[in-house]
Amino acid sequence: MRRFCTLFLFTIALLLSTQATLFAGNVTVVVGPATCQPRYAHFSTIQSAVSSVPTGSKVMVCPGTYPGQVVITEPLTLQGVTDGTGDAAVISVPGGGLLVNATTPLFGPVTAQLLVENTPEVTVSNIIVDGTGSTCVAGANRAIGLLFLNVGTSVDGTSAGKIEDVVVRNQHNGCGEGILSDTSFITITSNEVHDIDLTPIQCNAGQNNIVSNNVQNGGNGIVVNNATTKTTVSNNTVSNVTSTLGYEGIGLWVNGGEATFSKNTVSLGNLGQGAIGAYLNFSGAGTTITGNTINDLYYGVYLSESTGASVQSNAISNTSADGIVDTFSFGGNILTKNTVNEAAFGIFTDSTVGGDTLTPNNFYNVVVTIDPGPLGTPGTPVN
Repeated sequence: MRRFCTLFLFTIALLLSTQATLFAGNVTVVVGPATCQPRYAHFSTIQSAVSSVPTGSKVMVCPGTYPGQVVITEPLTLQGVTDGTGDAAVISVPGGGLLVNATTPLFGPVTAQLLVENTPEVTVSNIIVDGTGSTCVAGANRAIGLLFLNVGTSVDGTSAGKIEDVVVRNQHNGCGEGILSDTSFITITSNEVHDIDLTPIQCNAGQNNIVSNNVQNGGNGIVVNNATTKTTVSNNTVSNVTSTLGYEGIGLWVNGGEATFSKNTVSLGNLGQGAIGAYLNFSGAGTTITGNTINDLYYGVYLSESTGASVQSNAISNTSADGIVDTFSFGGNILTKNTVNEAAFGIFTDSTVGGDTLTPNNFYNVVVTIDPGPLGTPGTPVN
């Protein structure tokens, strides 16, 4: 009897210890079948796991398809894991469709398949977010695959969160966006984002480090809006940007604020009217576009209503209109040491650029070095 009581008490203590561990912080749990990562506690859905673990935990997602919208509001790591030969943990659209679950400064009300909101120290990695079957929901201005909203502060720089080795795809519903960082301070690295109606990777306000991503088949490529502190965009590949919703696409876009675009490769495969490799619109002093490779489109680099920007040492080739455009300048822009090879026109400038530095640049195999008048403006509707 004494031995039985001892064994019973030991069993109870072990169970209590297991429960205490689950709620003590730095816990690891698993989403998926019990045969995957069997040593950990298991959940059937990603949201039930995320909602059950304490701050600082890790939620591992086994290969499989998980319909639903996921919302993360505390520090944790969400990571897809392998199981034998299976390697794809997919968040898919729920059978009942998507619901409005966030309001962003950039777009207002939106739907997001995976939402990280109002918390720092969140990492999302090795997860697929698939928008197949989604629709533009009544009351939502956008349908977003992965949204980081109000994550971190300026004190964090770009370390308040991380999106790494993620795939966001098939946001084809007429209002689809890929990854959006809105008023957040995060790093977006080594992701695949493709088949997106509007913009595969976009940030608004905050500060972001966007590096080594592969972007394909979107209405735009990578867009920086009104960065609070300089955002860096480097070593990314942007390809096959196509016209959507009646507008031509832009590979790299600085829309207000300050950003550095360096060592990116932009190959749009779009020689139609309006397509732009790098577009600086109301960009702030300190914006730099340097060392990028831009080819196969209508315009190479296009500055409009910018001040103090530096566009240097870019390789621009095979543009059906201008390699470089500088117009409506607010002064102090430096456009030098660029190489334009094979273009209808080397460079266009207007009467507003008296305070800008435009030489030296290298022009090869261009029909006319100085364009007497641009052939169009960016963002205009396609005929």
